[in-house]
Amino acid sequence: MFQSTSPADATTQAALNLVEFFYSNWNKILLAIAILIIALVVINFLKIALAQIARDYKLPPKLLRFLNTVVTYGTLILAIVNILAVFDIHLYSLIVSLGLISAVIVLGSQLVISNLLGGTIVYIEKPFEIDDVIKVGENTGVVEGISFRSTTMRGLNGLVITIPNSTYLTTPITNYTRTRQYLVKLPFTMPRNVDMSGLIDRLRSEASSIPGFSSGKGETLYKMGISKDNVDYELHFWISDPRVSDGARSRIVDIIGQFLPTSDKAGI
Repeated sequence: MFQSTSPADATTQAALNLVEFFYSNWNKILLAIAILIIALVVINFLKIALAQIARDYKLPPKLLRFLNTVVTYGTLILAIVNILAVFDIHLYSLIVSLGLISAVIVLGSQLVISNLLGGTIVYIEKPFEIDDVIKVGENTGVVEGISFRSTTMRGLNGLVITIPNSTYLTTPITNYTRTRQYLVKLPFTMPRNVDMSGLIDRLRSEASSIPGFSSGKGETLYKMGISKDNVDYELHFWISDPRVSDGARSRIVDIIGQFLPTSDKAGI
């Protein structure tokens, strides 16, 4: 006949085994508890530090929650790995394997990571804000939206431009709203017999009629070339907003035209 064990005996045996485990491993258990306490203290410290950084740099709440999640789970995973190692359960080989897999995934998602890094730089360093007029590469426009992945701006031609945030890792950003200066170069040709020496003074005297014109900022007239009948000039002047550059060019062309003799005012 088979001899069965009563539930009471099984419970007693389990309790004895548990007591024996605690007795023989009390030092390891204390060490595991210490590791867990240290992990919780580190998590709390890092969250306080992140909250302070978020206030100083005005980070968006979504980014702060994301960083808190990374800190919490990352620290707990490290704590669990070390606690298991205390009980001779080593996961380092598994971690190495997962690391290799992660490396492959990272290589396949470099663009996503670059966009996130670029977005983080925008949020922390704040090279521009909403409604700023900026130039990124060949694109100039007004910033309308900023996200982790991309920045949206409306170009001077009215088109909406979406720029990946990874662009900011390698491409310079010019913020015209902060500098309030935008250099315009206007080339033109005049007959050799026309004296253009009074152009700069004329521009300054009529500055109020030129959209965005910054008088006294270093407007300069250069001679770029000369032929038998004509002189090639290039006028450099500054305006406060690139959005009015076409209006400023148009008005200055009218002023330049005033230097032409009446018989030559067919064009510049």
